[in-house]
Amino acid sequence: MSAFAGVVALHGSFIDRDIEDRVTAAIIALRRGRIAVRRVEGAIFVYRAATDRFDPNGDRQPLEDPNRPLLFAALARIDNRDELGGELGLAGAELARTPDAALLRLMYERFGDAGVARCLGAFSFAHWDADARRLTLGRDCLGNRALFYYRGPEFIAFASNLGSLLALPNVPRAIDELALANFLAVNFRDDHRTFYRGIERVRSRNLVTIDGNGCRQRHYWTPDLDAPAPYRHEHDYIERARELLDLAVAASTRDTPRFAIATSGGFDSSAIAATAARLGAAKSIACFCLVPPAGTAIDVGALRYFDERPKVEDLARMYPGLDIHFVAPDRMHPKAEDDTFYFARASVPAFASVTFDAGFFLRDAIAAGGYQTLLNGTAGNFGLTWSGRFSLIELLRSGQWRTFAHEWRAAARESGRSMARTFAGDVIMLTAPARLRRLIYRMRGFDPDSVADHSALNPDFIAEAGLAQQWRKQGFDPRLGAPDWNAKRLRAHRLFDHNQYGRDNRASAQDIFGRELRDPHADRRLLEFALAVPETMYRRDGVPRAFARRVLADRLPPSILGERRGGANTPMWFRSLDARRNAFATEIERLDASPLARRLIDLPRLKGLMAQWPKDENDAEQRRGDYRLALATGVHVGRFIRWVEGGNA
Repeated sequence: MSAFAGVVALHGSFIDRDIEDRVTAAIIALRRGRIAVRRVEGAIFVYRAATDRFDPNGDRQPLEDPNRPLLFAALARIDNRDELGGELGLAGAELARTPDAALLRLMYERFGDAGVARCLGAFSFAHWDADARRLTLGRDCLGNRALFYYRGPEFIAFASNLGSLLALPNVPRAIDELALANFLAVNFRDDHRTFYRGIERVRSRNLVTIDGNGCRQRHYWTPDLDAPAPYRHEHDYIERARELLDLAVAASTRDTPRFAIATSGGFDSSAIAATAARLGAAKSIACFCLVPPAGTAIDVGALRYFDERPKVEDLARMYPGLDIHFVAPDRMHPKAEDDTFYFARASVPAFASVTFDAGFFLRDAIAAGGYQTLLNGTAGNFGLTWSGRFSLIELLRSGQWRTFAHEWRAAARESGRSMARTFAGDVIMLTAPARLRRLIYRMRGFDPDSVADHSALNPDFIAEAGLAQQWRKQGFDPRLGAPDWNAKRLRAHRLFDHNQYGRDNRASAQDIFGRELRDPHADRRLLEFALAVPETMYRRDGVPRAFARRVLADRLPPSILGERRGGANTPMWFRSLDARRNAFATEIERLDASPLARRLIDLPRLKGLMAQWPKDENDAEQRRGDYRLALATGVHVGRFIRWVEGGNA
């Protein structure tokens, strides 16, 4: 992937050659490429163009203006070029000659915030107007491209990669302990802080303007959650969903001749694979699927299935053009032994470090095929394939009593719960005010302020920093309950705003893992439509994801359409953990030497977990919160702290 970075002096100070050299060195540290440097009064922009693949941004960046002192740089993949071309008066050959980055610049300069809002796809950009002494930074609505910045007393530095920004002169490298503590607690409500003090991200669907009057951040687009229902009949919703899914998959593959699909037996990725095959997106479509090694047997419970292989094989029988590659990790990957490989590329800790083994084996298989673009379906769960979790609440609110009674009974029957437990879980706990929910937790014997079920965050630090009070103000539930009872608001937040850290990592996947991630389910046109589908369509006769089952009935096999359980998601995780048991014990002892690690991480608890090591994989499955989450993440974050303290950031 290409990259850009820059330094701006708001007061017009000259930026010397040493800073230019530092910016250039920082931007090529992780990946080589063609470098272009542009200067105007008070600013320097550096752009690195990828040399080994098609670049939709063209070779002319950073862009300039012959009539005024201006610089513009962007990473942009625009999915609605024809529409934007019409608004700009560009057509035919002229539009074809206009790179995506130039389209984005024209839309911003002509229409301002509204112009950026009309741009669909993946982008981040920096725009410097020397006459106005104004820097504007922007990011697409899903955060598919990353952008970070630091405001110093005399300058502003920015980069599309966090590591590049950290390498720039006078940019601090000190850990923000509150951001790291919230990461350990799985609290992603704070959306602008990074793990480094003073370094901020440009959030998804945001513009940041910095000038002599200060720094202003704003949403340039907001989903319309009050729009009237687009259709009267269910079959119209189904047909439109199919059209938009086809459009989304086509847009995701428009500019890349070679792509692979991370495929499982779930709805989201299998729908992408089936749709790509139906559209003839490639003669042979490579699908990579993680499966357990032969002979592995782990009890993952009644609500999950263990092996993706049978469902993916059924999918391949429907579509002979799918080239299925099953990846079955049977040992520890060498790169998983040393977290610094990841830190050096991401500059941050990983949330699911225990899955590194599987991820590295998958990466190797994809790289061996020469694929640099990987499609997956992470946004589907809150978009097209939403479960309909709030359908009973919606039926109650709309006074549909008879339908509510039917769905209540059906939901209880489908889930195997009693009517009372179904009402408590699907209505009371979802709508209860925070105080009532906390009371219910206490009555059930749980501490409402504790994150110990899934985190190794030190309780003493929680008290010292007043985190429990901060969490209540933020609306964060330490027991990870739903933060909103309104389905549209909750889903819109999860789709466009939640977990900015995760968006950064997905956007940086090319630099971290050598491949770009694209998610057709995250196409904004598809998501806006999915939010407009009535909640009651998503769960029907007690069956969750009922709308997706009807939409995808024209392209998926019965074994996938009829599955009610979820996939186990790397069920061999303990095998990897067990192989690193001695290394973990050594690392925990080393963490005692770091004051910050001792403050943030509950080291006595980690030592206790080491002393009570599970006897086998089935035993570990019963203690997933302790070992897959608390122990693995706690040790990994501790290593990150030591890595930064050792001067490697």
